[in-house]
Amino acid sequence: MKILIVSTTTHRDKSTSKMVLSKLSDELNKKHDIDFIDANDLHIVPNLSCYSDGKMNCAHPDAGKYRCWAHKLSHDNPDDYRGKDEMNIIYDALEWADVVLWGTSVRWGSHSALLQKIIERMNNIENRKTAYEEKNPLEGKKCGIIVTGHVYKVQAVAYHLSEVFSIIGFDMHPDNVFTWQRSLDPRLEQEDDNNDPLDKFLKSDEGKRQVKSFLAGLCGDIDNDVIVS
Repeated sequence: MKILIVSTTTHRDKSTSKMVLSKLSDELNKKHDIDFIDANDLHIVPNLSCYSDGKMNCAHPDAGKYRCWAHKLSHDNPDDYRGKDEMNIIYDALEWADVVLWGTSVRWGSHSALLQKIIERMNNIENRKTAYEEKNPLEGKKCGIIVTGHVYKVQAVAYHLSEVFSIIGFDMHPDNVFTWQRSLDPRLEQEDDNNDPLDKFLKSDEGKRQVKSFLAGLCGDIDNDVIVS
């Protein structure tokens, strides 16, 4: 099975969502082909809101290989877009993958701005079916979501994303989410990073049970002993 893992946090060194993704990647790599993309390393041009000018403007065949004006125009005139768009790296990986895992941190009760930018740039994929009556390229591809944070609404963020990705076209079951939140107290100020508490949870019986259930729902049978290192 070909599995794409996409990190969308902007925290480079001690991100809990990236920690989970890295550990999942190590586990899944035992049996599957893995492509890991750190979206924070890519130059992704913001959505140009082409759909707002009429549904046929989004995913128009004249908009290049990826049918995306943001991508094409940035390559035609990179100085106008602070460089050439690299969303093509994600587009190509989505085409390659059978399963996609998205990881995000929580930002003020929502997912990262980087993930939102990517979601908006996937309008050209979904619109091929809704506007052009073509097959959605994401049809049949399973999707999983990892959301972590210190406090505040990780589960709500995950289930909102599951709805969004389902609309976009993924085979998205609402149970295909993994969430971790250090505290239920939204008033708790963080004294240190969250990596050690998360690591202890992942090594606990409950943590291993949740990870095993999450992976089994996406990829089928896995080893009994997961994410202990």
